[in-house]
Amino acid sequence: MRIKGAMTILEKRAKFYGWAVPRLVSEIDRGFDENVKVLQAYEVYKMDCGYRWSGENGETWVLK
Repeated sequence: MRIKGAMTILEKRAKFYGWAVPRLVSEIDRGFDENVKVLQAYEVYKMDCGYRWSGENGETWVLK
């Protein structure tokens, strides 16, 4: 999946909840449960923003 497809999925899901994409991303950051497709789009979005997954010390997204 590329960023264009990821943004389409995130925009549609955010519209479903009546939120903006940044709010949806922040809710997922805090542990909001979503389906696999939305989580995959979220991962592509985070990587496009310059983050990488760090599986050490708390397992979270960190800036490169």
